[in-house]
Amino acid sequence: MAAALLVVGLLVGAGLTYALTSSSGSKSTVTSTTTMSAGGLSGTITIGDLTDLSGHLSAIGSQIKIASGLAVNDINAYLPTIGVTNVKFATISEDTGSNPATALTDLQTLSSDGVQVVVGPLSSSEVSNILSYSETNHIVLISPSSTAISLAGASPYLFRVVPNDAAQSFAIARALVSQNVTDIVPINQQSVYGTGLANATMNRFVALGGHSEVEIQYASTATDFTATLTTAQTEYQSAVAKYGASHVAVVAIGFQEVGQMLVQMKSSYPSLLSATWYGSDGESQNTDFTNSTSAAAPVAAQVKLLSTIGQSPMPSAKTEAFYSEFNATAHTTPVSYATNAYDATWIAALSILAAGSNTGQAIAKALPSVANNYYGASGWTELQPPGTLGAAHDEAPVGYDVYGVATVGGTTQWVLEATYSSGTDAITWQPGMP
Repeated sequence: MAAALLVVGLLVGAGLTYALTSSSGSKSTVTSTTTMSAGGLSGTITIGDLTDLSGHLSAIGSQIKIASGLAVNDINAYLPTIGVTNVKFATISEDTGSNPATALTDLQTLSSDGVQVVVGPLSSSEVSNILSYSETNHIVLISPSSTAISLAGASPYLFRVVPNDAAQSFAIARALVSQNVTDIVPINQQSVYGTGLANATMNRFVALGGHSEVEIQYASTATDFTATLTTAQTEYQSAVAKYGASHVAVVAIGFQEVGQMLVQMKSSYPSLLSATWYGSDGESQNTDFTNSTSAAAPVAAQVKLLSTIGQSPMPSAKTEAFYSEFNATAHTTPVSYATNAYDATWIAALSILAAGSNTGQAIAKALPSVANNYYGASGWTELQPPGTLGAAHDEAPVGYDVYGVATVGGTTQWVLEATYSSGTDAITWQPGMP
């Protein structure tokens, strides 16, 4: 979203007023003003962080924990500059391991500690499992990475600073069509995220004139992919005989476990190495596919693993400052979802200040206005209005980046291969890519 934004912060009495002016594409110029007040708030307010430090999203989750901590540090440094000296923020992280049951236990723990707003969890399966408890106990959830279509507008206490998969399915399908893929072999994790995105992608690809083999699902806890790969190889060989190898691709929707699948495939299912594999945001930028110590890295590079993820923000001072701060701490560049988590933490704190109350009910009411008027490290966090693709409380889609795994100068890394525009349903490949 090409947006010209001006954010001005001034202290007015006991409250902070900030104004944002934006002009983006067909959108008319909008000026909004929101007043934030510390009100009766005082002391330390804790923002919860439900992340994954040990499961299928741990490579991303560890970055999200760092990003949330950096955000709290920056928020606390900012408050005195606007005259708020009686409030500071803290964050407490719980490791869900991407396990829905653990996510619920962790949320209950945070609730017992008085936490009213949580950044996370990461996966849609976790969100789905804790949503009822969140709503009953009035705890606001701000997920930086949950994208399942079925969760769009599911609760007044669920907000997602990422578009849902209705948009991502269009991006994956368009990437396939642009590379003259005629038939796909779909493999996906059996979860609210994996099944939802796989089905949406298959439907969109078929609508664009493509063909899909029968969907192959595996359990979210799977570690042995013999049955999955045996079926995939049969489907792939049949499709190649009909359409030709250059017109058949594998679409794998999952998380880090896809790396285990690739390693097992290399040793026992070599014909699948001939296909280009397409992934999704569950794999894109995940360092588990590129680490020098990862057995999956050379295989991911061989099949390219072209994977979509929400478009990187346009360069801004906020983005560069966060990247620099993150790199100094983690000694690596943050993935998109870590950047989202940094902004989600800011939105949580600003919503508490705007509400003048650290209660989930008050925060949920204040948050949409705060998000719609916030331009952070990830860009503008405008939420879609109710009824738009059923996506109330999900970030408005702008586009997607397509990253592929490649070996460059002897190092395996994620390389930007293309960009997709949601507004035009068009994809632009980098010169010489893929």
